[in-house]
Amino acid sequence: MAQWIGWLELVVEEALLVVALLAVFDGIRRLVRDGFSRRPALVVAIALVLPVWEASQSLNLIKSVRLLQGEKLAAVNAQGREPAGGWEKAPLSPEARAQASAEVATINYIFLGNRVDVITASGARAPFVPTPAQGRAREQFVRDEKGAEASAQSAFERGARLFVSTTGFMLAGLAVGWRARNRARA
Repeated sequence: MAQWIGWLELVVEEALLVVALLAVFDGIRRLVRDGFSRRPALVVAIALVLPVWEASQSLNLIKSVRLLQGEKLAAVNAQGREPAGGWEKAPLSPEARAQASAEVATINYIFLGNRVDVITASGARAPFVPTPAQGRAREQFVRDEKGAEASAQSAFERGARLFVSTTGFMLAGLAVGWRARNRARA
């Protein structure tokens, strides 16, 4: 069965956008046909708020996602490194050193896909072997990252389409208003 959550909001939002774009068209048409007056100018100004706000929010979403991804990578790079001088010289007990090394290796694997060496409690270096749970966590993280990027790209395209549509409705109102104005003069 289809999920109906969000459908009503989507229909209402699209209906409001259609009404706003039609009001932009009619307001521009009246401004050009009849000359500048307060009422059509006010209609255009109010009607432009929704599509321009929606488009700018959609365009800014991709910036926000990329900023968050950059911040995440910076945090992982800062926290996902072994200490200066290596794990062997870290001022920790052998068990704490092994645990910290495993945590850094897990962070590197899940968030960056890198497999770094871990240090064992005996002080020997060994290759990091992720557990199945860590493998699933890595796969989920990659899917989430790609999903966020795809959603942001889709929102960017929607914002660009809204700006183009709004401009198109304004130009159409301009053309129809000039045509009506020229007919009235003739």
